Amino acid sequence: MIRIGGAVAAALLAMTAAAVQAVPAQAAPATSSGGRFTLPEGAPNPGAGFRIKAAYKVVYGVQIYSCVTNADGTSTWSTPTSVPEALLRAYGSWRLIYHFEGPRWRALDGSTVVGAVRERVAKDGTIPWLLLGVTAHENSKPGLELDDVTHISRVNTTGGVGPTGACTPGDSRRVRYGADYVFWAPA
Repeated sequence: MIRIGGAVAAALLAMTAAAVQAVPAQAAPATSSGGRFTLPEGAPNPGAGFRIKAAYKVVYGVQIYSCVTNADGTSTWSTPTSVPEALLRAYGSWRLIYHFEGPRWRALDGSTVVGAVRERVAKDGTIPWLLLGVTAHENSKPGLELDDVTHISRVNTTGGVGPTGACTPGDSRRVRYGADYVFWAPA
């Protein structure tokens, strides 16, 4: 059984019940045509020898920032580090992936990948575009959704920028964001 966060589960139920289109809190630049994904210019990618296996759009997503105590006793928000919680839907289908701390991505078949940032592309007013390398596969075997994924790109981001100003250690803030996630496999 796959467990997902309450907010994500509520979003999934609302999405299914209303059969709504995937739209983040703030609309991302147009990246689809007839349910097809188009990789934007300047997107970080693993280069030659890889192909896009699938692309997913954030249906509901937050970046969770925590207030931490610094060595000097002051407190600050954990920017640029955050913990994601998002429900993703595949372009052109209803396949879903849950994105959460790790960072991890878990498909409905249970296959899970863990990633580490390899490249950041700064974007004004939003969280950066990323290229992540897959560092581990969990619950995976041939034929499962994420089995052969080696890299993940996060592109077309909107929102998600961490809070600023004073905070109380232990507090957290959930900031809505939108993005497209591109899953890469060997060509």
